[in-house]
Amino acid sequence: MSHIEKSVYVDKALSFAQGLAFRYRHEFITPEHILSALFNQDPFVEAVEECFCHIPVMEEEVDEYLAQKMEQVPEDTNYELQFSVQSNLLFQNAYAFVESSNAEVLDIPHVVQAMLLLPESWACYFLKKHLKERIPDFISQLVVIYGDDLSLDENDSDEPHGISKNFITCLNEQLENHNPLIGREMELERTIEVLCRKDKNNPLHIGEPGVGKTALAYGLAARIEAGEVPERLKGSRIYELDLGSMLAGTQYRGDFEQRLKSVMKSLSAEKKAILYIDEIHNLIGAGQIGDGSMDASNMLKPYLEQGDIRFIGSTTYEEYNRYFSRSKGMVRRFQQIDIQEPSIDEAIRIIEGLKEKYEEYHHVTYEPGVIEYAVKASARYISDRFLPDKAID
Repeated sequence: MSHIEKSVYVDKALSFAQGLAFRYRHEFITPEHILSALFNQDPFVEAVEECFCHIPVMEEEVDEYLAQKMEQVPEDTNYELQFSVQSNLLFQNAYAFVESSNAEVLDIPHVVQAMLLLPESWACYFLKKHLKERIPDFISQLVVIYGDDLSLDENDSDEPHGISKNFITCLNEQLENHNPLIGREMELERTIEVLCRKDKNNPLHIGEPGVGKTALAYGLAARIEAGEVPERLKGSRIYELDLGSMLAGTQYRGDFEQRLKSVMKSLSAEKKAILYIDEIHNLIGAGQIGDGSMDASNMLKPYLEQGDIRFIGSTTYEEYNRYFSRSKGMVRRFQQIDIQEPSIDEAIRIIEGLKEKYEEYHHVTYEPGVIEYAVKASARYISDRFLPDKAID
């Protein structure tokens, strides 16, 4: 593990913990000494406060434990200070977290995650008692606040295609592989209008599955490539976040949040990046991802405030009401744009515009009236899906 460096914060915590152990004449440096040291770091205290915990009460409880619950070496006895078994296990687990995420630096979030795994530690009991169900949010806050030292990929660079090529796809470069946007002029103009605002410039597309929310993002990319956008958006690149790739291999709590922060950091450097997040509710509150619930909204908020990255989100009405609307901070930062199901006439026009591509792909020719029949029949007989997708299928 010697090849993995410790962050300045970890070095300071260890030095402080060692000083505490000497002052109390404790024979071992324990996780409780390290926990006390963390309460002397502003980022740690900030993360705890974000979870609505009362800092003075917690600090007093830790101080009381160190002073009254731990055995002291008599004044007339010489001893050599060393790590306890629990502390050795803590750092063994912490280094495992570092290696599992391909990080290069051991930082406080790794240490705290490892502390929460200790089977016979008062420090672990203490954190769980006070944080309760907010532990995932607490870890997310730590990653955000301490995060600059959490490198995720040894091949990372400042370019989005170098650092995050497995997590994002540039829609500007995928236009040839995607159907052109037909119709939706009002929704597209409204999206451009929101993106050009000074504040609250993040559109949120809300509509039923299959009505064409993703097509709007590609349509915007096509307009940007054609130069048919206001000066503020010219040269912008739209990146789609791939949640599946980001979740792959995230064995430990915090890994997903670290990867998301890595993407945000790389896109911020590009200045004119727009991040498209399909099913954005998966990042917020109780949005279910994989086998658990991950809340990354706290990570997005600083970037939404800074304005270096513009965001386009999409979700359904059901998921918006169930998850997104509960995060008042996120609602304030996005402008809702409703994407209604197209009418029968609009759906016919959309599919007529796509007909040539489908004929070329399938080596067929659609007779006159086929598209109109497909749209009307699907509208009449398929009630659990939406135009234009159900007519195309």
